[in-house]
Amino acid sequence: MDLAQSFRAIYHIEDSTIALLKQALERVKYNKGNRIIQQGKKSEHIYIIADGVVRCLHEDGEKETTMLFGVKGNIFVSLASIVYGQPSQTSFEAISDVDVYRISFDDFWALCDKCPDLMRWQSHYQLYQLYTLEKRSTLTSIGDAYTRYQQYIKMRGKSTIAQIPLKYISQYLNISQETLSRIRNRIARGE
Repeated sequence: MDLAQSFRAIYHIEDSTIALLKQALERVKYNKGNRIIQQGKKSEHIYIIADGVVRCLHEDGEKETTMLFGVKGNIFVSLASIVYGQPSQTSFEAISDVDVYRISFDDFWALCDKCPDLMRWQSHYQLYQLYTLEKRSTLTSIGDAYTRYQQYIKMRGKSTIAQIPLKYISQYLNISQETLSRIRNRIARGE
């Protein structure tokens, strides 16, 4: 995983800042099904996915909504925790075995004090998160289920989608698993 590339995908930060980040990171492994961030609990870290797939979900009683997926190189954090010191509004769950790098909020903010480019990066990251949610909202409200799935394939790519269980993709696209299964069969037949 190229740490510089992960951070610079959002906003350019200097090589010297990347070097300081690398020194502050800790590598952690999570098994499939583990919650990395738990809804309702305050999170203490920023995470960068080194390998594996993570999903962000929100639970409301018995109802579960998949909001987004993260893959190698993606960064994720509870904005409620890092910005407001509040419990996370969502959970982040490993949907495969996952390796992540993490940095504590305290270490991150200390680096922001030393590195103005990192402070600007975190502002852009928050805007990036809003953009990601806007994209999801738009994707899941346009057209029929077939169109939404085709758009999702274009957005994520077939290799990423192949790593995600059908039930989570259907939650993300706000369609039933049966409908998604029929759509995938239709695509496989070349229709």
